[in-house]
Amino acid sequence: MDQFLSRPEIQSAVLPFLIGLLLSIGLRKLTVSAWIWAVFAAFLVAVGLINGLTLTPLTGTRKIIIMILASFFVVGFIHHLIHGANLRRSALSIYCLLGLLWVFWKVMARMDGVAMTLSLAGAVGLVLWLLWAFDRIGNNDSQLHGAGFSLLLGTGLSATVGASALLGQLALSLSAASGGVLLAWVISKTDGTSQNSLTGQVLPYALAAALLGLAAVIFARVPWYALVPLASIPLVTGFVPKTSDIRFINALVTSLPGLFIALAVSFWVWQMGSSGSGY
Repeated sequence: MDQFLSRPEIQSAVLPFLIGLLLSIGLRKLTVSAWIWAVFAAFLVAVGLINGLTLTPLTGTRKIIIMILASFFVVGFIHHLIHGANLRRSALSIYCLLGLLWVFWKVMARMDGVAMTLSLAGAVGLVLWLLWAFDRIGNNDSQLHGAGFSLLLGTGLSATVGASALLGQLALSLSAASGGVLLAWVISKTDGTSQNSLTGQVLPYALAAALLGLAAVIFARVPWYALVPLASIPLVTGFVPKTSDIRFINALVTSLPGLFIALAVSFWVWQMGSSGSGY
């Protein structure tokens, strides 16, 4: 069993997908936040297998894991603490910005003034853009999970070919869990989100993609401009119209543009090659 669970494809694909699928189906009728807890459980199991659940020493990767795991609790309880969609969006933006500083400040502080300013501005711009882009599609299950699946897939594959298997596996495990949630939506007869209840619940997708993507750029030396087409995925997905009342066809059509971008960027990064990372 240990040998089976030590296989990367089991840790970052099969198990997260199955956990995301089964928990999303099981919880869907109980709460509109079912996908949040399904992806959380899938990612937690994947983290335990990939990196272990120890927090020491507190490396940059472990800080990213903590921020992503905490984001599920933030969106799970923020509706009880902060009333008003705009206030919630502001609070989530502040959470993301503080997370960026916590994870990357030591690295940015070693840069010269111009490089630090550009890096900080790019990081802030990326996370705010992803929050906005995902928020536009947050009340549409097919678009939300299709974009989350594709974006995290592209981030994971790019990080992997950029010589950081750990960052890649973390992103791919979230992508697999999102794929499981999307399949749960396809085979179920109920919607898991609603416009009123979902404000801010896109945080895990946006934050995970931003932190893991930036880490891949800084530590795995993935070209920074690879993040530009990847960051366009939730926006492009939002423009795909509903083409069928059959959920499978709708999910497939919605996911295809983002999937094409993710695979194209990953292939491009692989072709370019990159040097090793010790992160």
